[in-house]
Order: sequence, then structure tokens, then C-alpha cells
Amino acid sequence: MNRKYYSFLLVFLLSCGSNDNKNSTNTPESIPGKSAISKERATVNKEPVAEYIVPMGDPKLDRKFGVKIYETPETFKFRLEMYYDAIVENDTISFPDFGKEPVVKVKPGTEKLSCIIGFLDDKNEFREYKLLQGKDDQLRLTKLKSYVVE
Repeated sequence: MNRKYYSFLLVFLLSCGSNDNKNSTNTPESIPGKSAISKERATVNKEPVAEYIVPMGDPKLDRKFGVKIYETPETFKFRLEMYYDAIVENDTISFPDFGKEPVVKVKPGTEKLSCIIGFLDDKNEFREYKLLQGKDDQLRLTKLKSYVVE
């Protein structure tokens, strides 16, 4: 009986070891002040907060490729106004909550009629999010990366 008791006690003590992950490299980075940002905007800016527009051919015909990004009443949602030739399409895009007001940026893509929509993270580094491109007479919006804030 003593042998069973000591075996049980040994297993119990070994299983109660510290689970301290201070040296772990895979721990998610915490973002301070996350709850300080309101989910609703007090005022909505009527002007684009970011844009990328390039002319396509004859400027008199107002042919262009690009995107204008506008605020919505929701802090982390924005309205996209996308252009390709004579096509104008609207969509919405949501950005992660890094504990600060989202800063939206648009950069040129690798192809002629493409651009990358992204945002500045909590370290003010540009993060690619979606690719907008005009290809085969179509306007395409493709997700490049997904982000999760923990």
C-alpha cells in the first residue's frame, strides 16, 4: 500500500510543476490599453483617410485604377471606393484593434494595376492586409494575410 501511495504522490508532484513561459518565443505579444478605444467614432471624416489612384489612358474619359478609403461610424471599419476603368465598386474592410485608432495605408503593388491595402500595427510597422488589382477586365480584392490580436 505504501508503494501505491508514494507512486501516486510522485506523479501528483511531477504534474504540478511550474508552467512558466517567460523564456518562450511563441508567446503572443500583449497590447496595452486595448479597451481604451471606443468601438464608435464621435465624428466621421468625410475625406478619404488613404488613397491610391493611377490614370488609365485618356484622362478626359476619367479612366482610373485605385482605391479611396473612408471612415465609417464604426472605429475599426472603413468603406472602400474602388476604381477600375469605368467600374466603381464599394466594399467595407475591418482592421484589428491594436489599442489605438487604426492608421490605414495604401502602397503600390508589384503589378502595374495593383495596390496593397494595409495598416500600421502597434509598432507603426506597415502590415499588408488586402491586394486590389485590375486584371482581365475585372476588379479583384484578395486577402493577403489574416491578423488576430490576443
